[in-house]
Amino acid sequence: MVDVYSRTMDIDYNEHDSSIAYLKDEDTEESEDELMRDDVDGVEEVFFDFEAFPLSDSDKNGIVDMLTQIFLRVDIDVNDMANALIRQSPFGCIFRPADDYIDEDNENIVFGIVSLIELGNTKKFENDIWNLLKARAGKYALNENIISRLEKLSSYSGGIRVGLLINERMLHFPSSIAAPAFDSLKNDIAASGTRYRFDVIITIQKIRIADVAKQQLGQDTGGKKKKKGKAAKKRAAAAALKSADVIFDNPEEEVLYSADIAESEGGIFDYFQYPVQSDVEKESKFNSTVVGGITYRPYRRVCLMDANRFSRFIDVASNQNSSK
Repeated sequence: MVDVYSRTMDIDYNEHDSSIAYLKDEDTEESEDELMRDDVDGVEEVFFDFEAFPLSDSDKNGIVDMLTQIFLRVDIDVNDMANALIRQSPFGCIFRPADDYIDEDNENIVFGIVSLIELGNTKKFENDIWNLLKARAGKYALNENIISRLEKLSSYSGGIRVGLLINERMLHFPSSIAAPAFDSLKNDIAASGTRYRFDVIITIQKIRIADVAKQQLGQDTGGKKKKKGKAAKKRAAAAALKSADVIFDNPEEEVLYSADIAESEGGIFDYFQYPVQSDVEKESKFNSTVVGGITYRPYRRVCLMDANRFSRFIDVASNQNSSK
């Protein structure tokens, strides 16, 4: 375990500071989805220094909040999952304001968490997560191999160990925290022997996808609308999403798709994505957003990595220099 107990990450928490514009509720009446706009005028800047700490019992409520951001309105036992993550301490870390910045308003707030946990099939929260992934894949994954792969992994077929990467933080929390956080995780894994060396690592990313699907689905080569069956509609929708612009709520996760990792680790890896807009409150900052006049709707992207790709990912992420 890296000594993170008193390490101050020299980061100013600036609510303007984000990979996307600060998302602000409009006072005026919006569209039917009450979209949030990329308007930063009048937003107060707040500055903190943060420290990384090992997970402890006093962090449980904050950890539950972080997990709830990942698993929206689904039956996941996040309380038991939080307890399991805390029991792994000092493996992994959470982020809180440095002592000089702690007051009664933020002393129990967890601003982020980075950890890794085994995804077996003996605990309720583990089976809850497997059921969620298989259900979403069955509905939204075009590649049938992903569905069959999840079935095999969830049954612990062949003794393949699966880990779940937890990389979660508050929206607009500066992405410059990612490099030291992943460096700490890399050192934790190295110091743990084989305990956290998994064959497959799953991560669930928060992304926003540009709302171009309806426009593309309405187009036709002859200018005429044709009736499509469910399978054809599903393929067309997936094709539209695949070509749409994507915003990553955690910008460092985009490197997973970079040429640097793709070329060294063989390119294609398994992932699928599913919409969560119906699971997000309309006024929430996690709902649809408008950036540069384009609407981006919230999705979750589920990625399945082998050990080599995961190792390469944390190497790249831990060495990123970001000013965001």
